[in-house]
Amino acid sequence: MKIRNLFTGIITAVSAAALLAVGASAYELNTDLGTFWSASITVPATEFAELTADSVVTVTFTTDDSLADVDGHSYWVIKPMINDAGWPLISGITQLTPSEDGSSYTVEPGDTSVSFTIPADVVEHVQVAGIAFMGHGVTLGEITVSNDAAPAGDTEAGAADTTGAADTTDTATAPDKTNPDTGVEGVAAAAAAALLGASVMVIGRKRK
Repeated sequence: MKIRNLFTGIITAVSAAALLAVGASAYELNTDLGTFWSASITVPATEFAELTADSVVTVTFTTDDSLADVDGHSYWVIKPMINDAGWPLISGITQLTPSEDGSSYTVEPGDTSVSFTIPADVVEHVQVAGIAFMGHGVTLGEITVSNDAAPAGDTEAGAADTTGAADTTDTATAPDKTNPDTGVEGVAAAAAAALLGASVMVIGRKRK
């Protein structure tokens, strides 16, 4: 029983470390935005306390694909806004495609999520006021804020440039820049190894 509890503790510790490494928090939206721009959902500023210009915001959703056959409604958009007077659009999100009139961002039927960063000049406004969402043909699932990974399709100037000179860094000693070591994984692995070693010693002593 003690050995079983020991391994359970190891698994729990490693799982917790993995969660810390992700560094993300999720907020449930669960809102059908409909097709008449009458529905909305707000996310409080407290959810963005750790937001930076490098934080990755991911919004999950489902699309109403039946709108493809509805005249005048065959489009799907998400409109993230600063939750302040007038609900101004958070413009300048480079990872998303603006709608034809520039009032929102388009998504495609069958899409399930979008990931993006908040422009630096808007971060403080979001930290103070939060974000509101409206849209068309989309049911929102949840919003997640992470400080660990860059969003897919990032077109910011800081994205990796593959057209420059060849990298001559020694790959055997160079740090992995695509997966920064936060130290959490190493601590968890060392703790697990130490606990496993202790369990082996206990088993060995009992057999003598």
